[in-house]
Amino acid sequence: MLIKRIRAKNFKTYLELDINLETDPDKPIVLIGGANGGGKTTFFDAIYGALYGLNISNDKEFNELLNAGALGKIEEKIELELFFSGRVLNQEQSYVLTRTYMLNTAKKPVESVKLNMNGSIFQYGTATPTGQRAEQEAQVNKIIKGNLPEELSRYFLFDAMEAGSLLKEDRLNRVIRENIENVMGFNRYLSFAKAAECLTQDYTAQMLDLENEKKEYLQLVEQKRKEEETLTELKGKRKEALDFSVSNKDLYDTLKAGMNEESTLNNKVKQLEEELNNLDKEEKQYKTDVNDFIKNFEMHVSLPKLAEVLQNDIALIINERETSNADAYSHLNKEVVENVLIKAVNVLADKGHNLKDVSVSQLADKVLKSLEDKNTDLEYDYFQISEVEALKKLANGNYQNPYNSITHRKENLDKDIANAHKIKKQIEDLKAQITGKDYSLIKAYEENESAIKTLKSEIEDKDKEVKKIAKRLQQFDIPTTEEPDPKFEALKKLQPLFDEIANTLLKNKKDKIEYKMKHDLNVNLAAYQDVIDRVELSEDLKDLNFSIYHKAGNEIYLSQLNTASTQVVVQVLLKALHEFGDYDPPVMIDTVMGVLDETSRSTLLENYFPELSHQTILLSSDSEVRPNSDLQKIEPFVAKAYTLLRDKEAQKTNVTEGYFGNSINN
Repeated sequence: MLIKRIRAKNFKTYLELDINLETDPDKPIVLIGGANGGGKTTFFDAIYGALYGLNISNDKEFNELLNAGALGKIEEKIELELFFSGRVLNQEQSYVLTRTYMLNTAKKPVESVKLNMNGSIFQYGTATPTGQRAEQEAQVNKIIKGNLPEELSRYFLFDAMEAGSLLKEDRLNRVIRENIENVMGFNRYLSFAKAAECLTQDYTAQMLDLENEKKEYLQLVEQKRKEEETLTELKGKRKEALDFSVSNKDLYDTLKAGMNEESTLNNKVKQLEEELNNLDKEEKQYKTDVNDFIKNFEMHVSLPKLAEVLQNDIALIINERETSNADAYSHLNKEVVENVLIKAVNVLADKGHNLKDVSVSQLADKVLKSLEDKNTDLEYDYFQISEVEALKKLANGNYQNPYNSITHRKENLDKDIANAHKIKKQIEDLKAQITGKDYSLIKAYEENESAIKTLKSEIEDKDKEVKKIAKRLQQFDIPTTEEPDPKFEALKKLQPLFDEIANTLLKNKKDKIEYKMKHDLNVNLAAYQDVIDRVELSEDLKDLNFSIYHKAGNEIYLSQLNTASTQVVVQVLLKALHEFGDYDPPVMIDTVMGVLDETSRSTLLENYFPELSHQTILLSSDSEVRPNSDLQKIEPFVAKAYTLLRDKEAQKTNVTEGYFGNSINN
């Protein structure tokens, strides 16, 4: 396949784009330069969109792709047109593929596709009747698939910055499998093997004698099919989760470090604010305690002093009253005494004494008079009982003067209040360091990592279940009492035959791939230049992987390579697959240098890009392929060079010949 020309109208930054991309066998490179934001990636998207179509589902998405400079000036329509050639059945064919997008009166996106193949027209659109559209669309897709299937495009149309991510974690084996199975055409034989397996299962079901056996067999086949669908779905989800993990790992690490730092700052701010709140509470409590001290001055000062002065006198009074028995009768009155005397008189009368003339009332008066006479000798008799109790409380009171404590608290408060403005200033400085970023990605990333582990376990369990069902299916067979069916016998041989064909093809190309990768890595992998002894590729498509070995005998583990080296390894792998694959598409690379160091840059310019493909389109900034130093290394292999210039006022990208003012000598 050779891309000859790309035209685009009103697409993103391009109001009008028309570039000739034809190359010569000895000059396979088209070099397209542009500053960041100048339209390089959009140029990439224009070719990809022309080949496989734009995904536009509503008017908002259409307007996002429409060039802003076209609004209100010309017909609001996006056109992508790709001129290319390719071989079909060993015959060279020329194609013009045109895709047009616009909004209808209902503001719904409509699409029109036209493919001209040497004068034969295939055309369909949104308004084309379903049957006719299906037929025409199938023809167009068949032609595109014959030149470069969309599932393979990411191996030949890619961003070098992302190439290294293909080697991260356990994505490597999957990438190798997809590359080799699809690019080298082995996948068709694996599909044949799968089809043969399905036919064998169906034929076995038809050949079973007993209906219940047949029913059980078909149930197992259906169960296996559903389990395989679920397994495929789980693998798809895990692939998406792994892609998300790889794409967001660096951002997650950055946000995580920022969140931890902000968390520390926030905790410090809370601590300082709590100190200010406590100081405010202490100040309020101090004022309350001072007011209480003033209001109760007598209790805190006067009464303790009075108790100290009267301490001895109060002790004498209390001592006299406690040693005197007079108080023991202070609770008696005449009625109580009369009641006691009545009982005493009755007791004596019962014993035979004549007490008829005794007056209980007079006797009670005499008893009370006698008791009162006993108190006339007490020095402090004039004190009432309540007064004595009051004197006791005065003498025994637990008095504390809070004045010293209040004074000490005032001294501490004065110091803390004087220091409060420093704490406030510190809080302001800390808050100024807090960025307030959105850390929702952290939660999403960590949930995604957990999902990856869960999906891995689910995939393993589901794979075991599929194998278990497959083992049960193998127990079913044609009854031995009947004559063998030639068709069935042939079907049983097809699946292992196609598996063997695919593995045989791999073995036939294995040595070439290994030799090519070893050679290119020794030339292009700066960190291990000229020290790679061999590259080993596995021989089984079911367990595809490769290993690199040093001349000293040890394995060079891919996980130990830096980002630049992993990018080189992936690009060398893609080159080998391109050279020995069944397809011959062009290669288009955006951000050509990715993260390469100086040595790797020079090596790729001189040895890699010139030999990569019959047509290699490089999209580069002047900091990647530098006009003053790098251009001369690659210029002999450049067929055409262009520079993309962004017109900010007109909101469009213009194209000039040459590479950042340097013309290419053809």
